[in-house]
Amino acid sequence: MRIHSDDISIIKGHVPKKYQFNTTSPIQTVTRGYIKSVTIGGRIHCVVYVLDASKPTLLSPEMEKKICTIQSQINDLEIPQVVLLTKVDEACPLVGEDLRNVYRSEHIEQKVLEVGKKLSVPVSCIFPVKNYWLDIMCEDVMDILILSALLQMLRYADDYFENLDD
Repeated sequence: MRIHSDDISIIKGHVPKKYQFNTTSPIQTVTRGYIKSVTIGGRIHCVVYVLDASKPTLLSPEMEKKICTIQSQINDLEIPQVVLLTKVDEACPLVGEDLRNVYRSEHIEQKVLEVGKKLSVPVSCIFPVKNYWLDIMCEDVMDILILSALLQMLRYADDYFENLDD
């Protein structure tokens, strides 16, 4: 989905159901269905960026700039942000041979550090995973990576709720 970088209203919960995003114009308070009074359940509690580790350049300069613009607004809202680094098996032959090598791979480590630096996201918030796209049978190692990432996302979202009470 491509959205306008000023569409931060989606994070705040102002976007109506079935709203059609427009890349040339952000949602506005006069937009039909705009939700003026938002409940806590209608807001985003954790933002997840999904990046393809198998690409030589993780982010184009244009995309990096767009994400950084959005991030500054998300940071103001104190919403946790994490990165899923996908296709690690395609990015590194060592990991492709055995997914258990994901945390031993210098190549994946460099990708994690690169993402952390470019997006100012702590490396502890960057999760390397393998996509289920060709595999039709569940694999324990792949599940562990994905479920660990999901568990951390839920913890960050829970922390966000706890911090709202403060």
